[in-house]
Amino acid sequence: MSIGRVIWWPINTLRRFLLACLRYVPGEHVILGHMITLRRFLLTFWRDISQGKALHRRGGGPQILDFFRSPARGDEPTVLQDYKTDGLFTVEYPDERLPVYERFRVLPVLVYDTEDGNVRCTSCNICAKVCPPQCIWMTQAKSPKGTVVPLPEDFFIDMDVCMNCGLCSEYCPFDAIKMDQNFELSNYERQVSHIYSLQDLLVSSEFYAKTHPEAWASAEEVTERNKVGKKKDQRLQKALAAAKPAPAKASQPAKV
Repeated sequence: MSIGRVIWWPINTLRRFLLACLRYVPGEHVILGHMITLRRFLLTFWRDISQGKALHRRGGGPQILDFFRSPARGDEPTVLQDYKTDGLFTVEYPDERLPVYERFRVLPVLVYDTEDGNVRCTSCNICAKVCPPQCIWMTQAKSPKGTVVPLPEDFFIDMDVCMNCGLCSEYCPFDAIKMDQNFELSNYERQVSHIYSLQDLLVSSEFYAKTHPEAWASAEEVTERNKVGKKKDQRLQKALAAAKPAPAKASQPAKV
């Protein structure tokens, strides 16, 4: 008989005895739930001790050293918790982190093309109209002549109002607005810094491709990028045609 079975045999016997007694106690299910949690708690300690990991964190690194030295920013170990995870333990954030999955979304961002720096947003105002809490507002840019230019002059998002639903990203016809994964947004002031402006929201298409590789490579995204590219070429040709000077008229001979 192993040492583990010798240790846990009296505990399991006591557990069965208590379960038999709980049948006649009001609120037995509440007490039973606490007993299940306590059992998993004790099993966690026993497994770590038996595997020689009593003084190590789940994310890696000895605890004795980690008490006085935190990992550098970006070097924090990632702790994976899934259906295979056994035991009760705490992910010691920020020294340890849970993995951030691709579909995790927080705040919207505006994408510009890395190749030419072109901002995809045309300030069509569709995202502001479909936003349920109405946290998006913008103004459209204008040329020196006063005509409308398909670019945003100002673009703002109130992060305290945003409900992270992603509808703005779904309805954007130019694939210009996407959902970002950055959740570390807390600070000591919320009157100014929680209003994100155009410069705060701009990210490159290269950045989005790194944070969302599956979505970037999907057939739907590729098709949408091709459509956006055609629209951009059409706008460019239209702008070039408008800027092209009109041909000079041939001078007519003076009549005598």
